[in-house]
Amino acid sequence: MEGIPFFLLRKGKMFMGIQVGDILIPWYGMFIVTGIAAGALAGYILLRGTEMAYDDFVQAACFVGLGAMVGAKLLYLAVSWDAIDFSRITDPEYLSLLMGSGFVFYGGLLGGLAGLYLCGRILHIPVLALARETIPVIPLAHGFGRIGCALVGCCYGIPYDGPGAVVYTDSPAAPLNTPLFPVQAVEAAGEFVIAAVLTVYIVRCRKQGKTPRSLGLYLGLYAVLRFFLEFVRYDDHERGIFLGISTSQWISAAVLAAVVLHFKRYKKTDCPL
Repeated sequence: MEGIPFFLLRKGKMFMGIQVGDILIPWYGMFIVTGIAAGALAGYILLRGTEMAYDDFVQAACFVGLGAMVGAKLLYLAVSWDAIDFSRITDPEYLSLLMGSGFVFYGGLLGGLAGLYLCGRILHIPVLALARETIPVIPLAHGFGRIGCALVGCCYGIPYDGPGAVVYTDSPAAPLNTPLFPVQAVEAAGEFVIAAVLTVYIVRCRKQGKTPRSLGLYLGLYAVLRFFLEFVRYDDHERGIFLGISTSQWISAAVLAAVVLHFKRYKKTDCPL
C-alpha cells in the first residue's frame, strides 16, 4: 500500500512549516506552542473546583518547562555523543544546529521534576498536590509535540508499507521516499488517550474525596507505551542502543519497576485505580 506523502519541499528548499510572507512558522515550533496553549487551558480547567491557585500552576509550569528543556538537551547530547562532530563545535552554524535540535523526552521529564522540586523549595508552592491534579497536561502537550515530529520527520519509524505508512519527500532526519511506520502519530494518539484516562481518574478521585495516585499512573502508562513503540522506531543513531535495547527502553523498564513498587504501598486516603 502506498504511504501518505508528506510534501515538505517548496521551491527547491526545505519547507518545514507554514510560510506567511517572508516568515516561516516551523511545524515543530508551532505544535509545541499549540501544546503549551492546550496545557495552559487544561490546567485551568483541571484546577476549577479545587482550592489551588492557577497562578501557582503557571509558576510551577515555568520551572518545569525550563528544567525540561535543559534535561532533554543534556540526555540527547549524552546518547548522541559519538555522532557529534567536535571538530566543528566552534562553528556557530553547527553549534546552533546542535543546540537547537534534538531532545530526549525522558531527559526532559527528569529535568522537569527537578524544576518542580526547585519551584516548591523557592516559592513554597504545594507542587506535589498541584502535580497530582494537573498531570494530564504533560501527555496532552507531549502529544501535540509528537504531531510536530510527524510533520518534520524526526523520531521516524521503521520501513513499513502497510496501512497508514508515511513517505517523506524531504526531511532533515527521516529517510526520503521510503514508506515508514507512523510511530510519531501513534505515540501522539497514545498520549491523548493517557491524558483522557488521567483526567477521568482524577475527577473520580475528587468525587470520592481521596488522593489520586495520578503521577504513578501517568509514569506507568507512558513507560509501557514508550517501551513498545521503541521497537518500531528506526533512528537508532539518535536513541543510543545497549544490548539491543534503546536508552528510552532501559529508562522505561526502570520507571515501570519503580511504579510497581510505588503502587504496592497503599494508604487509606489513596484513590484506587
